[in-house]
Amino acid sequence: MLALMPHGSCFLWNPSLTTLHAVSDGVIAIAYFSIPMMLFAYRRHAAEQARPVLLLFVLFILSCGVGHVLQAWNIWHANYWVEGASKLMTASASGYTAVVLYKQLPTLLGTQQALEVSQVLATTDSLTNLVNRRGIDEAIANGLHLYKSHHIPHTLLFLDLDDFKAVNDTFGHLMGDRLLIEVGKVLMSSVRSLDTVARLGGDEFAVLLPGCMLPEALAIAHKLQAGIRQIQIQQEGKSLYAPRVSVSIGVAEANADTTPSSFYNDADIALYHSKKEGKNCVAWQDGNNVCNSPA
Repeated sequence: MLALMPHGSCFLWNPSLTTLHAVSDGVIAIAYFSIPMMLFAYRRHAAEQARPVLLLFVLFILSCGVGHVLQAWNIWHANYWVEGASKLMTASASGYTAVVLYKQLPTLLGTQQALEVSQVLATTDSLTNLVNRRGIDEAIANGLHLYKSHHIPHTLLFLDLDDFKAVNDTFGHLMGDRLLIEVGKVLMSSVRSLDTVARLGGDEFAVLLPGCMLPEALAIAHKLQAGIRQIQIQQEGKSLYAPRVSVSIGVAEANADTTPSSFYNDADIALYHSKKEGKNCVAWQDGNNVCNSPA
């Protein structure tokens, strides 16, 4: 029993108080030792310029862990010179880490910000600021997962502007780009915040409608057609292009067997039939038949 008694008067020979301090310091030490192990295991995921700072951080955490082990050890062995030396080591490691962080942190934060910006750019169409094909691919994959796990319906709209080439040929590519930008604005203002609007390329757009069944999707498609027909483009106060712009739309509804590629294919087939039936139509698949609804 005498060997189990702590040194010094601060614990007053209280077993509960001794246990509290010993267990707490032990758990903290385990946490301090496990964090560097995890950082070491995932070191390859760190940017090259961040690795020296990460190493210093590891050493700092390890020194803290050693300090807590010695604090628990000192409950029974009153060698406070050893504990003091450990604290000096921790102070040196923490002070040096703070100096290096002060110098490197702006660069590291700038790198992280640049990475976040690049990730946004990688899924954003530079002309319309809508998501691009990669962005809607991710949304479709997530949407089909929700459909299969929670039976939340999803529909996909493919849109293609009618005779867009004539716009470029008649008014120039600059005016054509302005038309695409306006179409993007109409699409964004006509759908819900949870919907995903994308430009697939050229004059082709897509809209993913989560929680939306076919009848609702068809109503939204006609709403989009009406909004696009109202587009007018002006420059320097003069209306240079103000005819009605029409759009053909293909609608596909997800089912239990739908995959991302089949979802695209179903919407593309419906869009093809919409174009084939005279354009300015909304087409969808009803069983084995493709139905059309003119604007």
